[in-house]
Amino acid sequence: MSLISNNLSICPLCSALGFRSYKLGLLQCESCNLVLSPLIWEAQVNEKMESEWFGKDYKAKSTAWVNAFETWNNRKTLARLQADHSQGRRLLEIGVGSGSFLSSARTAGFDVMGCDLSSPICEYVRRKYGITMHGEHLAMLEGENSFDLVVMNHVLEHVNKPIEFMREVHRLLTPGGVVHIAVPNIACWEANLAGWTSYEPYHLVYFDPQTIEKTVTAAGLMIEHITTHDSFSGWFLAVLRTVLGVNREGGAVTRPASAIIGHASGRRPRVIEHAYRVAMICAGGGLWPLRFLQARLGCGDEIICIARKPLAGPAQ
Repeated sequence: MSLISNNLSICPLCSALGFRSYKLGLLQCESCNLVLSPLIWEAQVNEKMESEWFGKDYKAKSTAWVNAFETWNNRKTLARLQADHSQGRRLLEIGVGSGSFLSSARTAGFDVMGCDLSSPICEYVRRKYGITMHGEHLAMLEGENSFDLVVMNHVLEHVNKPIEFMREVHRLLTPGGVVHIAVPNIACWEANLAGWTSYEPYHLVYFDPQTIEKTVTAAGLMIEHITTHDSFSGWFLAVLRTVLGVNREGGAVTRPASAIIGHASGRRPRVIEHAYRVAMICAGGGLWPLRFLQARLGCGDEIICIARKPLAGPAQ
């Protein structure tokens, strides 16, 4: 097994220097087993990825199907927060996407604020929802002990220095405050397929339950619980993308994801989207026993981590 080692390429989790080839152009730390993209060591990589994939030409998808799935996921996140959160109601979401979660959280009675490096996303959320947005790096956000809750759904896999990032989250949380983290699970069964939906060129780090725990605790946060969830569409899209040849070999998508539902506007793509969404629902329902089993075994395609800032004491 070939190892890669040099003074510039150190593991962002354990600082080891040795890496073995993984798959699809990815590397795995020889010491802690963290899987990562070689792009993680490029200068200003977070800014480059944000500009390339979520810059001025980025537009969030908005269809009846997408809105329905977002509403469903927002309700699940809010249910977890209501079970685990502190008494305060000030909430920060990092990486806000369409902004729909912030809107749902505000409706549920939270005092909300968003943080996102994408200027188009910030402007869109401000304009559509009237929600305060912070558009710079998290380290630039002032206000130590400011938030009772921080939500980070599918954000940490985009970050080149995850421990340092989580230390900033620690700084912003009130003592006893809670952070909700969701990341793709590289240990899921779907990850054996080249078309797994989380093999994306803008993902820099791939966690499993053990490496996400190490990352969060290294930042001085206490784990409340870690579970895995297998998404309704996970297997269907992983198989479909594999058949279509959608993957990140060498750090680039070989076929655009839009090939799944069509790329032209008009009647035909709408029909195709409806057909594939219905097929996805049928597949997800039919595979429920498998999805339930793998989630209970820690092999669901999404990791959910709930952690809390200690009542006293600085970040480690």
